[in-house]
Order: sequence, then structure tokens, then C-alpha cells
Amino acid sequence: MENKQTTNTNVITSFCSAAYNGLMIAVKSMMPALIMAYVIMLFLNITNLMSVIEIVFRPLMAIFGLPGAAVPVLVMAYLTSSGAVGIAVSLFLAGSITPDQAAILLVGIFCLDSTIQYIGRVLGTSGVRSKFYPLFMLVNVFNAVVGMLIMRLILAFI
Repeated sequence: MENKQTTNTNVITSFCSAAYNGLMIAVKSMMPALIMAYVIMLFLNITNLMSVIEIVFRPLMAIFGLPGAAVPVLVMAYLTSSGAVGIAVSLFLAGSITPDQAAILLVGIFCLDSTIQYIGRVLGTSGVRSKFYPLFMLVNVFNAVVGMLIMRLILAFI
């Protein structure tokens, strides 16, 4: 007679297991990025570098209807989208960006969505030659620029 192990799973056990796995992803992956984002924003504000960034990038970001202070969000989005969302929330809560500007930024965040991480995870492991990496990076930047301009136009008509 064979000794078969039966697994007795029910809905509650499955739910608890999935909830635990989701919590672990949040704690191990997203939380460090959010903490890094808040530390960067705190550093920029304490050292007054944020006011310099605001002044220097104001003309460029005006194309998208954004303040110059939105630049750290897009730079962080290139590294990690959860950190970029953390910075965007920080700017929103400080009153530096409006809800419409947050919507424009979200398009940019998700078009740039962790480009650097994915280059290492996907392109690096799939054998794509590194000479093509800049092209992949520029495609994401192009998508973000076009997406943010389209979102600005949409918001202008609402």
C-alpha cells in the first residue's frame, strides 16, 4: 500500500498563506524603497537642495505642467517605482503638487517603472548585449515624456 500524503487545504488556509506572502513582499521589497524615498526627500529639504532643484528644473518641467520639485520623483521612478510614489506622496502632502500634477506624475512613474532594476533582472539574465541597454532606457524616457504630455492634454479638457 502506498503512503500518500494528502494536503488538506481550505479557503482560510489559502487566504492566510497568500496574505502572509503579500505582506513579506511589502516588507522586504517595497518598504526599503519607501524609506529610501523619504530619507532622500528629507535630505533634499534639510540641505535646501530641493529649492535649487525647483529653480533649475522649473522651465523643463513646465512643459508637462509640473513644478521643478517633481524631478526627484522621475529620477526615483527610474530606480524604483515604489520609492517614486513615496516621493510623490510626500510632495502632495506638502502642497508642492496638485492632484492634477500627481496624475501627470503617475503616468511618468509607471512609464519609467524601475528601468534600472529591470535591465539587471531581465536584460542581464536573458543575454541581451549591453550595447542595446541605452536604447531600452531611452524608449522608457520617450514613453514617459509622451505619456505625461498626453495626460496634461487630457486634464486640460476635463
